[in-house]
Amino acid sequence: MANEPMSLEGMEDIPDPAAFLAARPPPLEAKAPAERSATRPQRERGRALAVAASLTWTAGSLALWGLRPDLRTPAVVIPLAAWTLLAAGALRIALRPRTRGLPWAPWAVQAALIAVPTGFALSALVGADLREPLLEGSTLPCALAGAQIALVPLALAALTLRRSFLSAPAWRGAAVGAACGLIGAFGIHAHCAYAAGAHVLVAHGLPILLCALLGAAAGALGGRV
Repeated sequence: MANEPMSLEGMEDIPDPAAFLAARPPPLEAKAPAERSATRPQRERGRALAVAASLTWTAGSLALWGLRPDLRTPAVVIPLAAWTLLAAGALRIALRPRTRGLPWAPWAVQAALIAVPTGFALSALVGADLREPLLEGSTLPCALAGAQIALVPLALAALTLRRSFLSAPAWRGAAVGAACGLIGAFGIHAHCAYAAGAHVLVAHGLPILLCALLGAAAGALGGRV
């Protein structure tokens, strides 16, 4: 029995256990992205130019429209200062890495996004007159003027922040958009002296909502690295 030769007859009838692997289509060939990501110095220069252009655009709009006569009163200065800090904080959390170079967690970006309209509403009521009625036809002109100011910083942000987000690009884009909307709210509030609470909240605040939605779409479509 030990010296009996082994027969290979019938071996071809045994099914191949790996046949299903051969039937699989070949894996897709990995290709380099068509658009190269900008280097960190290039991003920093682009962001600096975008900030400078946004400030110039806002200042030019206010120079053309004029400033409200009570601009230096605490009722106007406090909201404007609060919105400046809110915009800077939202941009920092959305764009700047933490101490170890990692981006802020998505929950922190979401918290910043919520803080922008909440902080806007609370600080807007500082100088608002809640008893004054909302004048018919006053909302749309201010909302459009604020959007006109805000959309330029938003467009510049969308260009300079392409392929910049490692995670949660839609949330980060929304936070950047809300900050750009605050720039529009800042501009129209520095021009419009109508102090009715409903007018300030709606007409001056609509650019924040609009830019947050547009920023979320821009981040989802082109923000991921």
